[in-house]
Amino acid sequence: MVKNTCVILLLLLATFSFAASEYDKDIVVKDQTRNDKVTEVFRAMMNAYEEEDIRLFFSYVSEDRFEQDYMTFYDAIDQDIRVYDILSVDTWVDKITEDGYKRFLYVQWTKRYLATTSDREINQRGYSRFLFDEVNGKYKLIELAGNNFWGKSLREWTEEVPQIAGQEPENTVSGGGALPDLTVTIPAGGGISDVAFNINNTGTATAIAPIYYKIEYCGGTIEKPYEENILPGDSTTYPIIEPLPVCNFGGQTVTILVDSTKEINELDEYNNDVSKVVE
Repeated sequence: MVKNTCVILLLLLATFSFAASEYDKDIVVKDQTRNDKVTEVFRAMMNAYEEEDIRLFFSYVSEDRFEQDYMTFYDAIDQDIRVYDILSVDTWVDKITEDGYKRFLYVQWTKRYLATTSDREINQRGYSRFLFDEVNGKYKLIELAGNNFWGKSLREWTEEVPQIAGQEPENTVSGGGALPDLTVTIPAGGGISDVAFNINNTGTATAIAPIYYKIEYCGGTIEKPYEENILPGDSTTYPIIEPLPVCNFGGQTVTILVDSTKEINELDEYNNDVSKVVE
């Protein structure tokens, strides 16, 4: 009887000891894997982006909790896929900070890609912050800040991305040096069937052709390349003249955007458009 009792006690002690050990191990693993999960999600998103799998990419984005405009971000990624071919991406996680279950992932990165419309190679580096939150046990992206690692091709999106300390100037490219700065002007006059405009380079480097421009008017869109280089301080020799889509409504606004494909790194990325009411 005493022997049986001792055996039972030993079994109970071994069971409790094993359970306690597993419990402690479980706590440690959970503390460690929150950061690991966030890093894994970021890597998966990066792979989906490089593979141009937009559906998989957005499976890691929380539509309900996204703190910026979700549809604008979707349009930006969709446009990236259409106008860029990724050649190589390197990333380094600088640090991860926490706010409850949320995790801020700070990443240094370099990216090399081709603009598909011209086969021009673009090199970019940056420092970005990605905010992830736990949604039903899985981490999903809810905010982006810093340099535009994703979505750089769409101006409406880049205007929504806040800056962070330590990020690279948006005009930084590998090799550094002077940069062009493109603007567009519409001379006075003109008719209702076409629009005339000039592309200007107020920067310190030549803007290399092709330079794409987009015209939006009365629900129609025209997008074409300008096939000549524009020297620093120079403009198109003669105004570019484009026919406007037929419009049955007077007083509509025509908007012209230069460097519409965002292939050219500029001193100022936010002065590329001009609008005019066509009577």
